[in-house]
Amino acid sequence: MTLRRSILSITAILLFQPVIAQKVSDKKIVKQLKKDIGYLASDELKGRRTGSEGEKMAAEHIVSFYKKQGIAEYEGKYIYPFEFVSGRSIDNATLLKVGTEKLTIKEDGFPVAFSGNGSAYGEVIPDVMEQGKIWMISMFEDEEQAKDPHFNWEKAAFEKCENAIKQGAKGVLFYDKFDAKYPAVFNKKTEYESLSIPVAYLSYKGYTQYVDKAKNSILVALNITLKDKMLKGNNIIGFVNNGAKHTVILGAHYDHLGLGQDGNSMQANSKGQIHNGADDNASGSAALMQLASWVKDSELKNYNYLFIHFSAEELGLIGSKKVVEQLGFEGSQVAYMINMDMVGRLNDSTHALTVGGVGTSPAWGKVIDANTGDFKIVLDSAGVGPSDHTSFYHKNIPVLFFFTGTHSDYHKPSDDANKINYTGEALIMKYIYGVVTKMDAMPKPEFQKTKTKEAGKVRFKVTLGIMPDYSYNDGGLKVDGVTDGRPAGKAGVKAGDIITKLGDLEIRGIQTYMEALSEFEEGDKTTVTVMRGGEELTMPLEFTPKK
Repeated sequence: MTLRRSILSITAILLFQPVIAQKVSDKKIVKQLKKDIGYLASDELKGRRTGSEGEKMAAEHIVSFYKKQGIAEYEGKYIYPFEFVSGRSIDNATLLKVGTEKLTIKEDGFPVAFSGNGSAYGEVIPDVMEQGKIWMISMFEDEEQAKDPHFNWEKAAFEKCENAIKQGAKGVLFYDKFDAKYPAVFNKKTEYESLSIPVAYLSYKGYTQYVDKAKNSILVALNITLKDKMLKGNNIIGFVNNGAKHTVILGAHYDHLGLGQDGNSMQANSKGQIHNGADDNASGSAALMQLASWVKDSELKNYNYLFIHFSAEELGLIGSKKVVEQLGFEGSQVAYMINMDMVGRLNDSTHALTVGGVGTSPAWGKVIDANTGDFKIVLDSAGVGPSDHTSFYHKNIPVLFFFTGTHSDYHKPSDDANKINYTGEALIMKYIYGVVTKMDAMPKPEFQKTKTKEAGKVRFKVTLGIMPDYSYNDGGLKVDGVTDGRPAGKAGVKAGDIITKLGDLEIRGIQTYMEALSEFEEGDKTTVTVMRGGEELTMPLEFTPKK
């Protein structure tokens, strides 16, 4: 979640209810939610991982609903397939040689994951860059950088390779001559695109064995073949065409973590277990389905309405990025976009509802306040966030993001349908429909860019293994969940605790928490101070690597 938030407490009851929402009883809404979430989050679908049979079954369920409701397909189809690279692997035939000796892959060296496939061969002098030859470059500038846990070697290497290509390099061989504390590894999930030249890395062992002994030049032969692992996903689109000039997009992702095989589960040793994802995000998809039927049966005619269920959100917002590219969505044709991600856990005591993206248009201040309900609204101005609305914001489209908060079941096998607050979700759906109704009577909202916290500047090698409560804003960091077997859990931190210090570093909120984490390395021992039931507790803590 994004870091900068202001809180507006709203205690008035809902005074305005759109006509369609009034006609649909809460009992009927809840019954349909239980049916749809119950199926999407059932073991039968095995976690709806992108590209799986479970994802296909979920898509069929959603399309079937739209057909029954008389909601049309968009441009002739409901299903919009896409393909993407989900990882890279070293082919069995990959060769990396220095001199006449073949290196041991991984121990002595390995291709860098963004390497191009191909060969390069020649006499090389380390750190002498000549056009038309292999460049041999030290990965680290000095010993201090080699021991810096925050140094992003992959980013630095990619940028150096781009420069090398511009200057006519035929290949790049990086080497570690400082015995780095955090050495490079083959990143099969690299976010960097493949380059046009072969690129490899020599470990410290490889450097001392082959390079350090060379008196002058060495003979380098790179013959690199990497394989892309491809996955196919399917976005789903329903459409209400009112013949209007501009279109509104309502969206939610329907994929989840499958059996935890992509390494993004929050529960240790959970690979092979079904991650049903009832809240994340069967709740959003089920809400979108009913909202679509309300819009279809309404008098909302000022805009056209698209209803998009995204896949591959859990793998990096890929589905929403792909649909934006495929269909050319941008601000001149799309009025605004509303995203629902995890709207199924409205807390009965706090009734906290995060509404993100309110800074992306001046119009939002008018409609959000006009549709007050018995929520504590947490306003977030940023257009960029950890969900699919981000892809539309980057196309200059005003966005809103609805979210009821993280919890101890987030990204765990325990995120099941029996834990959904169905009555609370029905209330949120009516609230969102109220926003849509008000917006339908208004002209196309003006887009404005928002300030985005550059959280990437705060990097850390360790984690506590907690889930913060993002709706809490009263000083300190409130813990919403604790991951088993991680430092916080081992120290005795519990859900509901408010962390006020890590060692001597004061914690005032999520940003100071992240800044504090950046000061520690794996193996460091310190203390964590929490407030629990009005009592201050200080517990010993030992950090383990962030995973």
